[in-house]
Amino acid sequence: MNAMLADIVRYWSRWKPDAVALIFEDATTTWAELDSRTDQLAAGLIARGIVHGDRVGLLLLNRPEFIDVCLACWKIGALAVPLNVRYTAPEVAYVVNDAGCSIVVGEAALADGLRDVLDRQPVLWAEDLDVERSVVPVTAIVVHPDDGAMICYTSGTTGDPKGAVHTHAGWNATGQAWAQSVGFGQDDRMLLPFPLAFTGGFAVWQMAYWAGARLVLERSFLPDRSIELLADQGITAFMAVPAIFQALVDHPRWNHVDLSAWKIACSGGAVVPPGLLAQVQTRGIPMLQSYTLTEATASGTVLPARDALRKLGSAGVPMVHQSVRIADDDGREVPAGDLGEIQLRGPNVMDRYWNNPEATAETILAGGWLRTGDIGRLDDEGYLYVVDRAKDMLITGGLNVYPAEIERVLSGLPGVVELAVIGVPDMRWGEAPAVIAVTALAAISGEQVLAACANKLADFKVPRYLVVRSEPLPRNMSGKVLKRTLRAEYADLPSTSKPIR
Repeated sequence: MNAMLADIVRYWSRWKPDAVALIFEDATTTWAELDSRTDQLAAGLIARGIVHGDRVGLLLLNRPEFIDVCLACWKIGALAVPLNVRYTAPEVAYVVNDAGCSIVVGEAALADGLRDVLDRQPVLWAEDLDVERSVVPVTAIVVHPDDGAMICYTSGTTGDPKGAVHTHAGWNATGQAWAQSVGFGQDDRMLLPFPLAFTGGFAVWQMAYWAGARLVLERSFLPDRSIELLADQGITAFMAVPAIFQALVDHPRWNHVDLSAWKIACSGGAVVPPGLLAQVQTRGIPMLQSYTLTEATASGTVLPARDALRKLGSAGVPMVHQSVRIADDDGREVPAGDLGEIQLRGPNVMDRYWNNPEATAETILAGGWLRTGDIGRLDDEGYLYVVDRAKDMLITGGLNVYPAEIERVLSGLPGVVELAVIGVPDMRWGEAPAVIAVTALAAISGEQVLAACANKLADFKVPRYLVVRSEPLPRNMSGKVLKRTLRAEYADLPSTSKPIR
């Protein structure tokens, strides 16, 4: 099915119009209803002056309006621009301005995040979105597979967000790849309690959307509620980061609730600890691991369930129509077992970075290979093992955190000669940011660090630990800080130091 994304809802609305496409807070939406109301919203956007190629920002928590706006945009050839719901107001303003959004759809609970754009940007509120719908039919608008469908922002190592442009064909390929790789079909039921605004959460919806399956959408992840839904809704598939799976297996009802319908469990964002893997497997639920990134439209490799124990620690093999290779510094493919950069290729690879041809040229090589910056290896059977993360990035609770962004915010602290931010192990979130500072005989406190970050960084980026040292930071011959050395030196920091928050 090489369709434009809006064609998928039209297809399912004809094929099974009365089947449930979406459940949110116990309210159901059929495929026919979803198609009809997004037709009306598309007409409303046109009445607002939104045309093919325009960008529409979305600062929304999980709610049906998020899906409605995306579908309406795709029906008229506009691009949806999801905004991280945990961004501060300056971070939101940067993305809105960089993408050149014609309009932003927000909600009252996140109004503070829009305070820097309200005086210069039209804002529609989700609570009032029904009045934007129009029954005037939309004149046929030509949308091509290679047209942009979304711009998903991901921070670069400089801390400046870059917008990955994903096409209709790219998201269609991701939905198909996930559904076919894990055996997901129209009779399945997917639970999604983590943000659609994150590329991973959006990919989960695309998998259900492409397959014509039922999506059970939750505003947020609550262990009690999720345990209840897994049983009562007969959930067959659930995909999340390890921290969410850990919260489920730690729940007192984990070993007692009926999970017999659940057949697909998949984790990404961090390696699944063997103990967690065993706890899920003992309930008879195959546990998969995956390797994806925003620039690859949240698909890449996945570990087949049958190999969960045999290939412990592996991120699996390429999904359908996708390829993976390991390359050296000169871009040459290396033999099995050798370390190098993980590179991906396939219809899922982003089209480009928005308004950033230099970064695009550095990231997408001849032949369509996507440079991930991550270090890994392939074994002799072609299974991928991720060894190190891109550009010293750390992952906390499944969310990417780039140290350079935090370092820039803290660079002006009085008395600081040099500093570096690294990720240290965290039992709950996988990793947590830690500040390693060298001072000129000056005192620096955790309170100062937190104050410097306030209203400048989203909460998941705020450092959890502070170390003040007298010796210089280790550097290589070119003067770059050796963060791998620091990570090894402070690997036990959480057990020896008190958190600053």
